[in-house]
Amino acid sequence: MSAGEQRINEIADCEFVGKNLAGQIARYAALTQQLAHDLARELADSEEAAVAAMRRLRGHPLLAGVDVKWRARRVARVLNEARELCHGVSAECVAFNVQFRAEFADALKAASRKTKPKKYRDEEVDI
Repeated sequence: MSAGEQRINEIADCEFVGKNLAGQIARYAALTQQLAHDLARELADSEEAAVAAMRRLRGHPLLAGVDVKWRARRVARVLNEARELCHGVSAECVAFNVQFRAEFADALKAASRKTKPKKYRDEEVDI
């Protein structure tokens, strides 16, 4: 199993249930961010390799009349756009975690308080 498949399986195993919901969402965001970084790195390497391979084809007899340099730039542009999208996914994962904590922090604190009733002289008191 490759590292990418392992990361995807770890992301798939994230469940949003239980008491530590904020921690699980933070873990999900971190795993997704790592996957996006890995994909961006792979796309950057692929971009360089594809351009180098296509430029070596310049002057090949079977490619007479084909502008290899133009096609190499076109392939590089597509791979660069995909890499930028991966960086965007990474940034959005961080923003997702921050936004979740900002929107639901009060609700999570209140929920954690209600699950821990304390007894004071045989009477339940919510803190």
